[in-house]
Order: sequence, then C-alpha cells, then structure tokens
Amino acid sequence: MVALTFDDGPHSRNTDDIVNIFSKYNAHATFFMLGSNVVKYPDVVKRVYDAGHEIGIHTWSHKELTKLSSDEIKNEVNNTASEIEKITGKKPTLVRPPYGSINEKVRNAIDNPLILWNIDSLDWKSRNKEKIVPLVLNDVQDGDIVLLHDIHSTTVPAVEEILKYLVENDYQIITVSQMLNAKGYDLSKTRIFYSARQ
Repeated sequence: MVALTFDDGPHSRNTDDIVNIFSKYNAHATFFMLGSNVVKYPDVVKRVYDAGHEIGIHTWSHKELTKLSSDEIKNEVNNTASEIEKITGKKPTLVRPPYGSINEKVRNAIDNPLILWNIDSLDWKSRNKEKIVPLVLNDVQDGDIVLLHDIHSTTVPAVEEILKYLVENDYQIITVSQMLNAKGYDLSKTRIFYSARQ
C-alpha cells in the first residue's frame, strides 16, 4: 500500500482532474489543504470529500510554523480545520506543516498527528512529468507517503502515470489514515510520521 498526498490546494481545475483520475483507478488520496484555498473553492473541497478522499490541514496561509508563536500556530491549524468541517461535516485529524518544518514548539501546539513524507516528487520545482514520475517510482515501496502538489497542472499527467504503474504492480493506493491504521499505528496521539514502512 502507498499513500499519495497533495499539498497547497484545492485548485479549481487541477484538483478536479486529479479526483477524476483517482476515480478511474478506484484509488484514494489525502489532500492537505490550505484554509485560504478552502474558502475560495468550497465546491472542490466537497467533491474531494464526497469522492472518498481524506482531507488534512496544511495551515491557513502556508507560513513556516517554527517562526510563529504557539497561539499563531493553533490559529493556523484550527481556523483551517473549522472551514473544512463546515463544508464536509467532518473535522480533519491530520496536519502537514508547511515545508515539513517542525520543532518542539510546533509539536506542543498541535494535538494531531503530523504527517510528513519519505518520497518527494519535487513537482513544484521541475513542473515536468518526465522528472516527477521517476522520482516517485524509482524507490517506491509498501508503506510510502508520497508528496505531490495539486496546484500545478504539470502534476496531473504525472499522477495518471504514477497511478497506472502502481495499480499494475498490485499496490493499494489508499489514504494516509487508512495506511497507518492498517499498519497498526496509533493516530490518537501527536506523533510525526514520514512513512509506514516496517
């Protein structure tokens, strides 16, 4: 099993296209959303949720949490959670700190599991399917958490290729929570996860 995750959205068109691709392969992902985009595209948030994907918190404004006060960190997380819950009826439980930036203050301010990644597609940097796909697939293993971004249109065709390969090679593509639960991890505590490799 592998968890594909998407940061910085939702995006009006790309997120929709990605949801369509996942439906085609009967797969599910985790979308770590920015509060500022959630209020901009509530219909996309609802569609992601209704399609069976998991929605996590990527803060309100993508600030580096280690540079904020504890109260500011809590506001970034709680305000985003509240907007997502208004749209989906479900409070999100997972948090991905922008830039993967964590310190003791961040850990103490956030009660949720902190989800990082162990495979970085660098899609934000290359904006090139031919570079994104090998970065993900060259070392993919059971339990991996893959970082992608649904705000870049160049990520969409890469996702199609990645999913096709994973499905053909008998990987289950599921949400982060599903994968961590299946591997026996306790998601009720604040803990940092990079993957579920065992």
